[in-house]
Amino acid sequence: MVNDPFRAVAHPIRRRMIERLGDGPATVGEVTSDLGVSKPAITKHLKILEEAGVVVRKVVGRTHRLALNPAALVDAVTWVDRQRALWERMFEAVEEHLADKEQTPMIETTSQSTAVRIERTYRAPADALFDAWTNPEVIRKWWHAGPDWDTSEAEVDLRVGGRLRVVMRDADGVEYTATGVYTVVERPARLAWIWHGEEGEAGTGSRCDLEITERDGLTSVVLTHSGLPDRQAAAELREGWDLCLDNLDRVVTR
Repeated sequence: MVNDPFRAVAHPIRRRMIERLGDGPATVGEVTSDLGVSKPAITKHLKILEEAGVVVRKVVGRTHRLALNPAALVDAVTWVDRQRALWERMFEAVEEHLADKEQTPMIETTSQSTAVRIERTYRAPADALFDAWTNPEVIRKWWHAGPDWDTSEAEVDLRVGGRLRVVMRDADGVEYTATGVYTVVERPARLAWIWHGEEGEAGTGSRCDLEITERDGLTSVVLTHSGLPDRQAAAELREGWDLCLDNLDRVVTR
């Protein structure tokens, strides 16, 4: 539905726009500055918010001012309120479980930077996992941040100094481009590249290291994304990587 408030708030970029408008009306530039995505992507996100009625636009001369329409979010807020008690009980159960079990930190902080470390295990050979990260045809099947996303383009120049380019497209047709430059290529055990996301995106210039180890019919894959500026950037990138790797899980286990 065009006016679905849940669709309006489903994307983190749109949620950040809504948060900025929570302080009052603002110009388009004020609402969309430093979001780390391209201008076409910004335009598509604003269109979705306006179609849902969550954001209204007023044009005075050449100035476009945006404002929140809280009434459009009533259905979403009502649903959240109904679920709050259930969620609180679930969170309490999770907290009790975590208190009884030693946890490995998902985000590791050092004095110089923040790093994300993710480990997955597959019942597949190491060569197959290495191909999943380096073969453009396979990359297009999984390297996108969500089950309803797709990868429209994937380019790989597999050599030290070679370039990696992936274009992801979300359910609304908004595209996000990530590129990298390979620094390590050791088939099938190691792969590393310098990460470059959208212009201005947190984490641009950071490093990704992939370690692939096969033993007794199982292959362990450890992805470490290091050199991130802060914990917020690490949390955002971890969320994106987890969604991508959920897709990889489905591709590899077919």
